[in-house]
Amino acid sequence: MRKILEKQIENLHQDFAKMGFDVAKALENATSVFQNHDEELAKKVLENDFAINESEIYLERKTAQVIALQQPVASDLRVLITILKASSDLERIGDHAVSIVHSVKRISEENRNKEIEELLVAMSQHVHKMLLDVIDAYVHNDEEKARSLADNDEVNDDYLRQVRRKALNAMQTDSDFVGVGSEYMVMATHFERMGDYITNVSEWIVYTNTGRIVELGPTEATKSN
Repeated sequence: MRKILEKQIENLHQDFAKMGFDVAKALENATSVFQNHDEELAKKVLENDFAINESEIYLERKTAQVIALQQPVASDLRVLITILKASSDLERIGDHAVSIVHSVKRISEENRNKEIEELLVAMSQHVHKMLLDVIDAYVHNDEEKARSLADNDEVNDDYLRQVRRKALNAMQTDSDFVGVGSEYMVMATHFERMGDYITNVSEWIVYTNTGRIVELGPTEATKSN
């Protein structure tokens, strides 16, 4: 029975990691869509989101099945709860990648702002690195790395503030920029929310190791400043 449980958990580990890499690719592709206004790649992001959603459903179903049939306890149960919860966070990151693609479709070529777009691309790249790092922390059960990368979420909050400030300034001086500026702020918010969900995954990694649910990263009070 023990070997069966270990094998089932190992399979779930692999499936979760694959889902994580699929979500990371969705984010990377969404950023490319933003940079190049690539309509074919945009379609691919939207199509692949179905597979990401299916991965979450599969992980939820299989994890619940293992819990019901094997009745795991202690660390094994924590691992399964982490997979169950963190897969939902990954799926939401994928949803935000899709929302970014939809925002890109609403941005007109003539009103694009190079400075703000460079900020958004840098923000995306930072979130993408965080996502790859949290997947690595999960695969290697690296609690220390999970804790440290959650601190990087503060960088996303700073990017969000910069994008909002520059977009609002541009909107005040050019009424034709209002629509594009609004989309830029929406996109920055999507990237910032991705960082929050990555932090959630970090918290579940810590839970796997300690059995305690902790709050990592900057607090909401800090974010509002």
